[in-house]
Order: sequence, then structure tokens, then C-alpha cells
Amino acid sequence: MAHKNRKNILSALTAASFAFGLSSPTISMAATDDTVSPVVKLFQDPLVDTAIDLFAPTFRNAAKAISGIDAAALNKSLAVAPGGLPHNDRTASEPVPPTKPSNAPLGNSVFGTVAIPFKHLAALDNFAGPLAEIRSGKSLDCAAGGCNAAESAIAEAETRIAGASIRDKINTVNYTVNHAIRYASDMDTYHVADYWAKPSEALSHQQGDCEDYAILKMAALYEAGVDLDQMTLVVLFDQQRHFYHAVLSVSVSGNNLILDNMRDEVLSDKRIAGYLPLYSIVTGRGYLHGSRDPRAQGVVAAVPLTKVVPGEGEVH
Repeated sequence: MAHKNRKNILSALTAASFAFGLSSPTISMAATDDTVSPVVKLFQDPLVDTAIDLFAPTFRNAAKAISGIDAAALNKSLAVAPGGLPHNDRTASEPVPPTKPSNAPLGNSVFGTVAIPFKHLAALDNFAGPLAEIRSGKSLDCAAGGCNAAESAIAEAETRIAGASIRDKINTVNYTVNHAIRYASDMDTYHVADYWAKPSEALSHQQGDCEDYAILKMAALYEAGVDLDQMTLVVLFDQQRHFYHAVLSVSVSGNNLILDNMRDEVLSDKRIAGYLPLYSIVTGRGYLHGSRDPRAQGVVAAVPLTKVVPGEGEVH
């Protein structure tokens, strides 16, 4: 009974999140005994339980309006123990101690979205190889036979920006990578629908798709002394061009600067319209994003995130 009640409440939270634009537009609201929606699974994840209390005021009112769930029952489900795990035997009258996740940029995030940590993000596997190579410090090394044109361009840029300001490093790396390799789909380069190339692979082929550009820029900035924790790989939906895309966001003095293979100019996320983040990766940590803007609801069809292919669309 307790499990059923929790699932009903979580289903209401799913609906409430859609009503207030707080969840990814790719997430289905369906929840049955055999198929639980990703949002419901998200709220069952221990990492995310610590975040529920931050959204509780919104969810309480919306869930009651949508499902008629008793407010006391919802308060009880949303109660979070000091250790961060749900405390389902807490009475509704007891105060809920405030808790904050220690590793999550909950609240305002890139492009004005809400970011929630999600440790089961499938894209983390795609990024594991590239990240390991970046951390090795050897991702930009030329092959034994010498540097090709792309590798030479990156090496020359690294020399120019040694000792430069972080903004100059970002501008130079964005422009250099955009012109060092050419755009090509994963199917053309690797003969698969979706492949996240290591920096060395993108340089060797001298081509890649949008996430390959972003990963190569991350590697170049890391070699130039920028901390990995300042850089976020963001997979998003471009509402103006109607396709899935990936960019690199670099946090500088509280601003998110966007390195995009669609433009040479580096802009703040506040100056870019139409980008709707779906998920992001910071070093080895994954996050789901949701928009507060009600206009973003329904923009993207209900597509599982595992089928989203940056630069391509979706895998069928």
C-alpha cells in the first residue's frame, strides 16, 4: 500500500512538474506497474531525493489540483531526513529540515533551466572514453608520423593563449576548433548513428559532429589550464532549427559562456534564444534539465533521452 501510495504521489509530481515547466520535455508521463516514467524513476533516485524539498511548495499545490492527493500525504512523501533520504514515517505536522545537495547546481542553471543530478544518465558511458583521454593530458598529442593540419592548428592556438586571460582562451579555442575540423555526421565518420569521439579521434579524422566539437574544445581549454569543473557539455534542443545539438558551456565569474560550432562568437547563454537543454555532463556527473518557461512545454516529442542523437535527431 505504501509503495502504491508513493507511486501515485510521484505520478502526480510528474504531472505537476509538467504543469509548471520543471521537467524535461522528452519525458513521458505514463506510469504503470510495468512501465514507470523516467520522471517517476528520477524522483525515486536517492541522489535526487535531496532535491525534492526545493520544489515541494510548487508540487504540493499543483499535485493537489491535478490529482486531489491530500496535502498531508504529499507533505509526508516529500519529507527529507537530514541524511538526504526520504523519511516516510515522519508525521505531516513535523517540520522538514532544510537540506541541500552538495554536488548539484539546483535552481538557476545554463539557459535559465533547472538542473537535477541524475547518476544513471546513459550518455555518461558515451563520455567516459573522451573524458579519460582529456584527463590524461595526452588528447592533443600528434601522431607518430607528425601533426596533420587540425592538430597543428590546435597546437599553435595553445602556444598563443599561454598566459592569456580565460576569456581570450575561450574565444581563441572556439574559433580555432570551429575551423580546424569540418562538420560530419557520425554515420559518415564512424558508420554508426551516434559516437562520441575522443579528442584525438576528432583530430585524426579532422571532422566530427556537434558533441565532438564541444569535447575537443573542452580538451583544448583543459590543456590551457581551465578547470574541468568549469566546463559543462550541454545536449539541447534547438527550437529554431528543430534539431538536437550539443555545446560547451564554460562558467566564468558567474556567467555561462557558450562555445558553439554554429557560431565563432562566444556569447553568454542569456543572449542565445531557442536553446532548450535536455541534459548536461560536468566531469563525470550527469544532470537532467527542465525549463520554467511554459512555452517550452510540448516543443519536443516524448522521446527517450537514450534515443536523442546530437546533430542528427533521434535513433529509431
